[in-house]
Amino acid sequence: MNQSIPNHSPALQRAWEKVRQTLLDQRNLEGHWVGELSSSALATATAVSALGQYREHTATPIVEVTTLSKMMAKGCHWLLAQQNGDGGWGDTETSHSNVATTMLVIAAFTIAGQTHQPRTAMAIERAQAYLQERGELQALRDRYGKDKTFAVPILANCAIAGLVPWKEVSALPFEAAIVPQRFYRFIHLPVVSYAIPALVAIGQVKFFRHPPWNPITRNIRRFSVQPGLRLLKRMQPTSGGFLEAIPLTSFVAMSLAHSGRADHPVVQKGIQFILDSFRDQEEQGGTWPIDTNLATWNTTLAVNALGPPATEASGPTVNRTAPDHRSPQLLKWLLSCQFQETHPFTGAAPGGWGWSDLSGAVPDADDTPGALLAIRQWLGQDPH
Repeated sequence: MNQSIPNHSPALQRAWEKVRQTLLDQRNLEGHWVGELSSSALATATAVSALGQYREHTATPIVEVTTLSKMMAKGCHWLLAQQNGDGGWGDTETSHSNVATTMLVIAAFTIAGQTHQPRTAMAIERAQAYLQERGELQALRDRYGKDKTFAVPILANCAIAGLVPWKEVSALPFEAAIVPQRFYRFIHLPVVSYAIPALVAIGQVKFFRHPPWNPITRNIRRFSVQPGLRLLKRMQPTSGGFLEAIPLTSFVAMSLAHSGRADHPVVQKGIQFILDSFRDQEEQGGTWPIDTNLATWNTTLAVNALGPPATEASGPTVNRTAPDHRSPQLLKWLLSCQFQETHPFTGAAPGGWGWSDLSGAVPDADDTPGALLAIRQWLGQDPH
């Protein structure tokens, strides 16, 4: 939007300046925007399940078991308050119910040991009626079709909770993930590239709980377990969170923990990421967001919305005393978010931007053009 609004009323101009100032006020001390994602029933449910599996299987917990239990109880308390009128749960506090999140919430209550509580038992009964009305497992498969990126982790979570048999969980060829990334395009992986950690971890827990009958496949996968774990360790960012995402990190942690690797470094770092992401809301319980933040995305949107700085050509109605959003530290920060090396997670070439400045972000094709446009705005109409 331009800095002035020619041929419009003073009231509209004042409204725009007020909105502009509100946006500027949301910057942090470094001059960019971070924002906060909404609390998520999907993320909270998977986090509770991951903590529950870690609590059950670890020999050397990184925090007191009572701390894990309190977090899980608070997460369950918040989930109970989020149940929709139809008995299901949606992804966020304001989302319509869906089969996937509803199944994950029931699994979380089960793993957390909350099903004996009268209020929880009633909530589960309503949720099961919701699922039955919509077709249960078939509805989940119909929603995602042939793409196993989401359906298999959800079913694995439910199998870990004992809600569905392991035969309902598709086997994932985790041995394929250990080939060099440049060959991924030729082997037709059953999940998208950013879900490789789930492919490995869930593929392995499926292998341990429900091994294939074919002895050749069984031996190939047996010899692929350790290389797969080494791949996970290489792909895990310093924050511990794969893609900075609670659900993906939780699926990896709970799967490895359930298959006897709760004290593996990948699980330990993943659990620490989940602990660090916890939002303690006291009386309302505790929650987790889907992702840590969208700082790069938010900043590029804000810069592009605010437009170039005021000039004489902007028109007489512009307020030239308004603060400029083009601080030098903003440009420095935005440039620092550009990936300078081939990304270890997806193999993406250098030069792109992800959605966040955090270590779990991955360069992609929507955040990169947004960053380029924002840099152009910062420089003015002439990018040179």
